[in-house]
Amino acid sequence: MKNIFDEQLSFFGLKSLDLFQFSVLNPQIAMLSYLKFGEKMASQPKKIEASQQDFINRLIELQTSFMKELYSKKNDCIDLKYNQKNQKFEKDAFENNPAMLFSRKFHETVSQWMIDTIDSFDNIDPFIMNSTRFFIKQYIELMSPDNFPFLNPTVLKETLNTNGENFKKGFELLMNDLKNGAITTNDRNKFKIGIDLATTPGKVIFQNDLIELIQYSPSTPQVFEIPILFVPPWINKFYILDLNRESSLVKWIVDKGFTVFMISWVNPDKRYKNKNFEDYIKEGLIASLDKICKVTKAKSLHTIGYCVGGTLISSFLAYLAHPLCKKRSPIKIASATLLTTLLDFEHAGDMSIFMAENYLEAINAQMGEKGILDGSVLYNTFSALKAKDMIWRYFINSYMLGKKPEPHEILFWNSDPVNLTSAMQKFLAQDLYRDNLLKTGTLKVFGVPIDLRLIKIPTYMISTKKDHLVPWQATFNSMKLFGSNTRFVLGGSGHVAGIVNPPFKNKYSYWTNTENMETAQKWIDTAVEIAGSWWNDWFKWIEPIAGKMISPLKIADFIRDAPGIYVNNETPEKIETL
Repeated sequence: MKNIFDEQLSFFGLKSLDLFQFSVLNPQIAMLSYLKFGEKMASQPKKIEASQQDFINRLIELQTSFMKELYSKKNDCIDLKYNQKNQKFEKDAFENNPAMLFSRKFHETVSQWMIDTIDSFDNIDPFIMNSTRFFIKQYIELMSPDNFPFLNPTVLKETLNTNGENFKKGFELLMNDLKNGAITTNDRNKFKIGIDLATTPGKVIFQNDLIELIQYSPSTPQVFEIPILFVPPWINKFYILDLNRESSLVKWIVDKGFTVFMISWVNPDKRYKNKNFEDYIKEGLIASLDKICKVTKAKSLHTIGYCVGGTLISSFLAYLAHPLCKKRSPIKIASATLLTTLLDFEHAGDMSIFMAENYLEAINAQMGEKGILDGSVLYNTFSALKAKDMIWRYFINSYMLGKKPEPHEILFWNSDPVNLTSAMQKFLAQDLYRDNLLKTGTLKVFGVPIDLRLIKIPTYMISTKKDHLVPWQATFNSMKLFGSNTRFVLGGSGHVAGIVNPPFKNKYSYWTNTENMETAQKWIDTAVEIAGSWWNDWFKWIEPIAGKMISPLKIADFIRDAPGIYVNNETPEKIETL
């Protein structure tokens, strides 16, 4: 049911920004977390009293330190650095303004006190604790002085220098975003899939109603005997692994001498609502293996799974290793590379907030009408998990400074969402995140119990230190579910930038540890930091098991050029396969 605000927007031909509609920022969910946490606080009155005294002490300390700092900078505070010749305020004109300085320090002091207060209480359910911390952080980021025009030095300077023209431009950008129903984070007119992105040469050699299978053209005189199959997540487009020529992991691996295949998942509509996890294994992974075996005649291949693509590969490997397995693969899987893949969902970080019952009820109600979870909901929710970078940054730059977002390949991909079938959404939310069936061994694939301990093939796991979607500590725990023969590596940066880290940029380092540590903390405490990209480490790992060098395979029969049509959201009515 639309609220009054939505109806008013519709009257003017506008849409409400979907950011809060089904995201974790739903105020009802936040209030429920606060009330439950408040009940626990009430049972620990001494901690409340200590927290109140701590707050007073911090304010007194703030006042004292601020006055000392203000006195030492009093001349700077008076000089607003106005350029008479150009009649403009200088870049840092308001940085030392007392109001600006105090607002930031007050915000920092109160914010840290709030977080410390939450952490000081004992015997609180982990979900309630994580949920409360999450919503408090959202509130802290919302109340940042930077989000208020006359407490933000940059905005104040721009307003005075342009006579308010920045707000006029900002209002135009706001109205445009309201028409589109989403916050604009990049210039989407600057990129085109297949021309600027996903440009590695190749052909679509197979398709069914769920996937297109891309085979990339060889770029070396000889190639390794064992090919590689990429299994990307079905909640994103595959071309994050094939951005521009410089940042393409696919091209880099092709240039290293591998025959590379890529699954491109369809962007499902309501016709696909019943497609579930087993369908994605059968029509995605198994169908690809069959085709690759037929085309290459190879006896084995390597697999690389990104995010839930790695979850799918791991589940299938455990299925193949089980004595009750009935659907044997025609081609042996020689190794598995898992990129930021979660298998143990017990400590899934802020993503666990999405498993609140009233949140799932809202999602199920929406899916009941469409048969799918609209990709915009996922995009908005992921943005809420990183609100400072993905929401407030653009709120300030666009609506207060009046600046259009710059073009950015990763942000273009990030704002190109994919729908999720109803059956798959329920599987991910309930079976994996809520019930953690992979860890308990109670998940079944084609009727066979999935026990990850049965997986014995060489496995390379790369996680990233600042991953806000898949915490690296949780992926470390996931590694413990495997039987043996696993190399765990920790990369720098986050879920995307840490993976898309080409060696020539030399941007982020990585950590390794040859010791078998029991906990993630012990692992990182004794790990060795290595400068450069993890891509180089992965190649050193896979080269000895890549097989002999052979003549490259020519692509004889194909359907169309890469990157195909599914990546552009086309879903043909009639499926033709080779």
